[in-house]
Amino acid sequence: MTEQISHFLDTALAIAIGVFGWIFKKFADRLDKDEDRLTKIEVELATQRERDTAVENRMSGLETTVKEINSKLDRLMEMMMKK
Repeated sequence: MTEQISHFLDTALAIAIGVFGWIFKKFADRLDKDEDRLTKIEVELATQRERDTAVENRMSGLETTVKEINSKLDRLMEMMMKK
């Protein structure tokens, strides 16, 4: 009788360890998926940040060019008004 109880407890312990192992594996897999998702988002954000920086640099260059053109037009208008 005690041998049957011992065998039953061993089987129950093995099943419990198996279930906890399965739950832990599922939890670890989910953490890995979440980590991969976060990494993908971080890469997308870094790419977007680089694009934004490139656009800002181009806009800055355009602003400088527009100011130069405006100043040249002002000088041209002044020269035309003097004549």
